[in-house]
Amino acid sequence: MEIYGFASDSLTNIWAGIGSGLWAVGEAKDATYEKGRRTKADSMPVGAFGILYCRETASYTTPFVVYSKPDPAKTISNIWAAPWVLPFQIKPLGNPTKSLSVARAKAVLPSMQLPGKDDPRKHLITVQGNFAFQPSKITDADWSVLIQELAI
Repeated sequence: MEIYGFASDSLTNIWAGIGSGLWAVGEAKDATYEKGRRTKADSMPVGAFGILYCRETASYTTPFVVYSKPDPAKTISNIWAAPWVLPFQIKPLGNPTKSLSVARAKAVLPSMQLPGKDDPRKHLITVQGNFAFQPSKITDADWSVLIQELAI
C-alpha cells in the first residue's frame, strides 16, 4: 500500500491542520520545483492514506485519509502563520496527543525489521518537503501498527 507523508515544523501547525480538516504545503520559490510538485499533487488520489511528521518532536503523528484533491488554485492564509498552497481536505484518524518517535517506529514497524533496513538514516515514510505528494510504500502490517500506535 502507499502512504503520503507530510512534515510540519511544529505541533501548533499540525493542530491547526487537524482542527480545520485541511493540510497543505509551504509555498515554493522555484518555479520548476513548484511545477513538479503540482504534478505529483494531482496524482494523489482521494481515499489515499497519509501521516504527519512533526520536526519539533521528531515523531510521526495523526494518520489521515485524503478527502479531496489538492487545489492548485487556492492559497490558505488564515490557518497557518504563513500562506500554504495545494490544500486538500483530510479526515484525521487521530490527533497529536499520540506520537511515534522515529526510533520507536524503527523498532515496531514490521518493514523496518527486514534485512537492509538497519541504516539509522533510513526512514520508511518519506516526509521531506521536496518529496511532498510522493508516496512511500508500506505493508498492511505497517499500517496496522501505525493505527494501533496513533489512532484515537
